[in-house]
Amino acid sequence: MNQPVMDRWATVKRIHQAALDKDPSERTTFVDESCSGDEALRREVHSLLAYATDAESFLEQPAVDIATAPSSASHETTLVGRTVSHYQVLSLLGAGGMGEVYLARDSRLDRTVALKILPGELAADPDRMERFAREARAASALNHPNVATVYDVGESDGIRFIVMEHVEGETIAGIIGRQLRPSEVVDIAVQTADALDVAHAKGITHRDIKPANLMLTHRGHVKVLDFGVAKMSRSEEVRPSGDWTVEPGTAIGSVVGSGPYMSPEQITGRDVDPRSDVFSLGVVVYQMATGQLPFSGATRQELLERILHAAPEPIARFNPDTPPELERITFRCLEKSAGDRYQSARELLSDLWPLKRHLEARQSTPDSAKFPFPSRPGSHHDATSIKRPVGHDMTTADASPTSEATEFMARGWAHLRSGSFFELSHAVSAFLAATELCPTSAAAHAGLALAKVAQATVHAAPYLEVLGEAKAVALRALAMDDRSADAQVALGQVMLFAEWDWMAAERSFQRALSINPNHAEAYLHYGGLVEVLGDLPRGLALKLQGLECDSTSALAHVLIAVSFWNQRRYDDVVVWVNKALDRDPQHVFARDLLGAVYWKKGDLERMLEENLTRVRWHGISDETLAAIQGVHAEILRIFYHDGYAAAYRRMLEYERPAGLKADGVPRGDATSRLIVNYAEAGDFDAAFEHLQRAIDVREPTLVHLAVAPQWDSLRADPRFDECLVRMKLRPEPHPADGRKVAGTSEREPKA
Repeated sequence: MNQPVMDRWATVKRIHQAALDKDPSERTTFVDESCSGDEALRREVHSLLAYATDAESFLEQPAVDIATAPSSASHETTLVGRTVSHYQVLSLLGAGGMGEVYLARDSRLDRTVALKILPGELAADPDRMERFAREARAASALNHPNVATVYDVGESDGIRFIVMEHVEGETIAGIIGRQLRPSEVVDIAVQTADALDVAHAKGITHRDIKPANLMLTHRGHVKVLDFGVAKMSRSEEVRPSGDWTVEPGTAIGSVVGSGPYMSPEQITGRDVDPRSDVFSLGVVVYQMATGQLPFSGATRQELLERILHAAPEPIARFNPDTPPELERITFRCLEKSAGDRYQSARELLSDLWPLKRHLEARQSTPDSAKFPFPSRPGSHHDATSIKRPVGHDMTTADASPTSEATEFMARGWAHLRSGSFFELSHAVSAFLAATELCPTSAAAHAGLALAKVAQATVHAAPYLEVLGEAKAVALRALAMDDRSADAQVALGQVMLFAEWDWMAAERSFQRALSINPNHAEAYLHYGGLVEVLGDLPRGLALKLQGLECDSTSALAHVLIAVSFWNQRRYDDVVVWVNKALDRDPQHVFARDLLGAVYWKKGDLERMLEENLTRVRWHGISDETLAAIQGVHAEILRIFYHDGYAAAYRRMLEYERPAGLKADGVPRGDATSRLIVNYAEAGDFDAAFEHLQRAIDVREPTLVHLAVAPQWDSLRADPRFDECLVRMKLRPEPHPADGRKVAGTSEREPKA
């Protein structure tokens, strides 16, 4: 008969305590004899003993911890002043069980790096060597703005090393003593969970999430450090070079991690998965919110018992300002059973993102409304602190801090970079003022061209007219400076959205990247062009390169979401849309995509709710809002009673007047919805009639006609290929026998 849980736990504690009183060389024999053949009992006691001997060892300290003091003066002279491979060692940053970390200079690329060294006396330890190698493999498999980048790994003169991004800032452990606002706690949690989401997707469980392994840069960005104890799933092995393998991780029965932050399954030596990282992050969030650990004890045994059985004190007891939603999220992370927690970092993010946006909206100030960047700890919104987005043009004349034109340009970039529909007219006005103050500034003209393109593509102005103006301004900028990458990007977008000249657009984007290989928007829009022409994987890869150039860009996250939309990966669309909304809660494209995903999932109610959210942004009256809500309620009643097609027929009665000008020509962003709604209602003749009219006026939203899923209901009709031929997205058939014209190639979407 099975022993009751509490009695069994008392037995485990009794044997464990008695074993601790024995000499370490006698413990194994003593435990084996005391357990009398009970293998499960023996494993539990040995796991506690492993924790007792390891908990304060090399795994307790992060290898990269700027706040860690050198353990002895001898470390100071070990490598400082020497050269390891081509890295000149400048100073010791910190030391931990997994090695020493030095500040070094990469002589080949002339950059500062963190050089992580495994001490020679430990290099002979196979276990530590495996963990050292595992950190390099795990971290190098990740490419995320919230993960410290691994640049190199190697050996020189018997010294084994990893070269990592040098992260300047302080660990979360260093700021927990300060009173953090709930918005700051949630922001840090979101960034950490976002990094874990990417790691988990690659089969990597970090296993040592704690404040000392989370660095906060001076710009408020979180960097997850120290994958030295990471576990990689065999089924999700990442093979960057194809010549190494990874074991599933530390064997069941051994303990890896840092005591107070370990999950119940981790601290008892059982196998772990990403839900263990969720628990550890919950501990960190609790500690940030309260200044206290949720589980603590005077002894390791007491700590273990509380992690396994005790409930944390309510967060509000220590911090009354904590929102109830944050406490609910945190306590779900801290559930004892892994099955009761969030099942993934992605699921956790689905609750954290809305809370983050709510808290930031609540604490918004006039400055934040003027310069709508997401609030970060220590961020500023004054005009002088706003920097041009990564990779954009900057001339010597424009860089003068006393120039009034430069101030207007800074405002223009702030408005444009927000990605918000409501900021674009301000961006155009600011750049226009800069060009008037400094008519010879190529950068000001290029910024104006980009702002006008953005304004046109979201239909914030008559798009063909504004795209024509953008082209003229971009050409003017190039006449002033033919090395303006911004102007080339603007020109490429005009070729893409207005003239449908795919080759000319490609030339412009390629020229922009030859001028500036770090131009984020060049990669993003070049990726969009490649997708238009049917190569979806390459398009996504280009956009991800753009994200690497500017990880804070809401536009980058939206356009990556578009890539997943085109690949019919709708769950991934939701993830990336939320990342965009985290950076800009009023990003129109993001909201549109979210509504479109709900439509594809058949959730008409949530689709209409997203539409209502967007409508609210326009500051409509209560009466108008009530009328729209009434329309939505009616459409839903029809949907549930008469079906999908009937609901769309009713929807058409409301949207048709908004989608057409007096002469019957489609107008604005209602064009695509109108065409799709006709198709969903079963009126394909009307759908193709309006599609042909939209092609006549070069409606920008049609550029993805060949690949986007909103057009799937039209693809089986022969008229659809005729439309693609008109847009030069399909070659014309041979007039005699229907064969393709010689020299052309079929461009099919590559999902």
